[in-house]
Amino acid sequence: MPFLKGRKKISRSQQLDYMTRKNGLRHAIFNVVGDRYVGEWENDLKTGKGALLTRFRPVLFRQLYEGDFAEGYRHGFGVLAYQKENKIFYLEYRGGWRRGKMHGFGIRRYRDGGVYIGNWKNGKRDGYGLMWYPNGDFYAGDWVQDIRQGLGMLVRPDICRYEGSWYQNLKHGKGRFLHLTTGQMQEGVWIKDVCAYCTFKDIRYRQSAIRPTKFPIQP
Repeated sequence: MPFLKGRKKISRSQQLDYMTRKNGLRHAIFNVVGDRYVGEWENDLKTGKGALLTRFRPVLFRQLYEGDFAEGYRHGFGVLAYQKENKIFYLEYRGGWRRGKMHGFGIRRYRDGGVYIGNWKNGKRDGYGLMWYPNGDFYAGDWVQDIRQGLGMLVRPDICRYEGSWYQNLKHGKGRFLHLTTGQMQEGVWIKDVCAYCTFKDIRYRQSAIRPTKFPIQP
């Protein structure tokens, strides 16, 4: 009949191309460097839920990512772990991702023992976050591009702490430093980690400090 049209024929090369195209759930897809992916695909790109075991270069640790993918990138929520020589996987990051980089809220355990809980932007600490350092320091405050910047509080292992403004990882701007071991407070303006215009005064209940000064500061 004239209104019926014949089906368009597909060439052999087109058939082979369609057969090798990855869509839906696939198991154990390897690449030339030995990485292994198990999960969902769409139009030849990792999209959906999956697990990717990769070799971390240049060090021959292996990394395992389990979570969301979009257009071939880690995107959404996912967990990243690394494998050491004892073949045990250790948690490295748990949280949000965007186009392959840590983004949004997440928790990261650094290999030197540090821990960060807070906001990320394009793979860097950015926004409000908490950081525990290997030397015992603790920071709670603002970050910009992996740098302490804005308002924040740093607590040292000896319980003394600084509260105030930061710029480029340094105390900069208005702030106060509480010498809780001796019972004094230093308050004023800081410039590049140095208190340029400051006053000292005793904190309340000075005698409850670990090593209170012998004589109180006169008002």
